[in-house]
Amino acid sequence: MLAHVALHGEDSHGDLHKSQIVCRARATVGTGWTGAARPAERRPWPAPRRHTGGVDGELPAGARWDRPAGMTGAAYDAGYVATASTSLLRDLAAQAYGEDYPREVEPFGMTTWWVLGQVVAHARVGPGHRLVDLACGRGGPGLWLARATGASLVGVDWSSVAVEASRERAASFVPEGRARFVVGDLAETGLPDGSADAVVCLDAIFFAPDRVATLREVRRVLRPGGRFVFTASEGVTAPGRHAVPDWEPLLSAAGLTLEWRAPVPGFAEHLRRMYALWLEHLDRIVAELGPGPARSMEQEARSLGPTLQPGQGVLVVARRPGGTDS
Repeated sequence: MLAHVALHGEDSHGDLHKSQIVCRARATVGTGWTGAARPAERRPWPAPRRHTGGVDGELPAGARWDRPAGMTGAAYDAGYVATASTSLLRDLAAQAYGEDYPREVEPFGMTTWWVLGQVVAHARVGPGHRLVDLACGRGGPGLWLARATGASLVGVDWSSVAVEASRERAASFVPEGRARFVVGDLAETGLPDGSADAVVCLDAIFFAPDRVATLREVRRVLRPGGRFVFTASEGVTAPGRHAVPDWEPLLSAAGLTLEWRAPVPGFAEHLRRMYALWLEHLDRIVAELGPGPARSMEQEARSLGPTLQPGQGVLVVARRPGGTDS
């Protein structure tokens, strides 16, 4: 998933090198689209729904987030097009993350080798199982996981450009027919009830305007006993208006059970190195992505870099009750 929240000065947090891409998208979306196929029609992101939960029917803290107006499916499409012509961001990410960066996967966000290994361990899928990757982006993490586990893959993203890129990459990871990709969004995937043995969502769930609705969609798609593995920010000290102090009450409100939670190793250190590289290479960023994205990246690096703390990035494992513990 290609969003970040530093949209020309919006509050932001944690999701590696996505702000500049959406800013670039906002600058280019009106100029036409030049990908391999025109974007498919998409439903608008669902409005927040009414829930009951928490104390006296109140929603748990962090249940909702006001999505910035510029964070649209069209902006995502244009962002993927804008970054397809340069390897600069991937090169800087590889330099910042070092041996922890899975270069073949080319992730956006905190997806490291450790994260991929934990998903394999906790999703508990293999041949004959179906893994769903929500907000799959260009498909790298989901395809790598499908290859590593032998499971089949369904990737969901609301950018048709990302979906098309995922389809093109699939043959490099898995045999034909093992992976398919569809346009959908976090709270309305369009997938059948109970069709997934596991669901993964890396660095994206906090962008849902209604987190409880999204988690309920995950529960609906999961088979009883299936697991949901995701990475996100957590904690009252996390910067940005979309911070979640504790994911467990949100999971509970959606009918999911928290099984395990751990900080992502090196989260703050990696991002500090990433921010330092952004500042060091601002001239190249201006030349290859444009002055708007460069300004947003510089602002983010200078304002958020000093606030990062260990433990803000977490990997969470939840389970839909019922079924067998497989």
